[in-house]
Amino acid sequence: ITEVRATNFRTARDVTLELGPIAAFIGEPGTGKSNMLAAIGALLSGEHQVRPGDVRRGRSDASIEATLADGTVVTIGQSDRLPGLVLIPARLRASELILPPADHPDALRCVEIFRRHLDDAPAPRIALVRALEQCAVEIRGVVFVIEEPELFLAPHGDRYLYRLFHRLTAAGNQVLYTTHSPRLLNVSRLEEIHLVSRDGDGVTDVEHLRPLDADDEFRASCEFDAERSELFFSRAAVLVEGMSEKQALPHVVRALGHDVDRAAISIIDCGGKGNLPLFIEICRRAHIPSVTVFDSDVRGHAQPSEELLRFNRRLRRAAGRGNYVEFNPDL
Repeated sequence: ITEVRATNFRTARDVTLELGPIAAFIGEPGTGKSNMLAAIGALLSGEHQVRPGDVRRGRSDASIEATLADGTVVTIGQSDRLPGLVLIPARLRASELILPPADHPDALRCVEIFRRHLDDAPAPRIALVRALEQCAVEIRGVVFVIEEPELFLAPHGDRYLYRLFHRLTAAGNQVLYTTHSPRLLNVSRLEEIHLVSRDGDGVTDVEHLRPLDADDEFRASCEFDAERSELFFSRAAVLVEGMSEKQALPHVVRALGHDVDRAAISIIDCGGKGNLPLFIEICRRAHIPSVTVFDSDVRGHAQPSEELLRFNRRLRRAAGRGNYVEFNPDL
């Protein structure tokens, strides 16, 4: 699926999703992430119409249609051209794992694989990983729709599962999921991330992030780990040069009567002053409010280089007026 258009479906008044092989939907609880997966599930399930309870309140009709990779446009009830669907909801993670699919041979084959591993594995979370491993070898042309794949997994399990998603897509499948785990996101692949929000009227909006430039993509892949990727789940971020500021600032904030964790604010160690512009740009693209904290490094007893002064000016412009704190000469 390359594009989905949902109108008057649950919290979606008029939403268009641009999808690649992998799509991760992130956002605060209640914004409508699961509703986006439900729209795709309703389309691919083979049902002939949207259920009455799925129509937006006060609306008389709803529609869901999608464009496939070959340019074909499909709508609800058009079962002959639909790809297979494997739906793995969060509520089944401790038991069956997978919902019964529509009558599609590839999806039915996935059910057989999942049931066999559920019988053999010591726990459903292990069965999930083993079943997806086998699907990556044997299954083609299926859309895997997964709610919160990180449930019951350890951190290294999240990292492995993300690589497994790429094996599934390399085999010709598609993986769509909601998540609250930074280990299931890749900052060097911003195009995989879809930010889901909800306005004051309860209407869901989805923004597809744009990829970084090639040079920034390489730097981001080197600099971002799960701890730094936490910023995607933050209401705001404080970008700092290094560990000294990251350790000190929470104490300063607490002394002022606040708590950064309670406020869902992340203090991000950017790994050096030179990385701050990259992190500012990522926050800008992800619509995460940010404040940049940096040292001027201008000491009274020495004439600063023109390069240093130029870089400080660049940081101020990138952060924006009122969105930076500059320590003179340093913390």
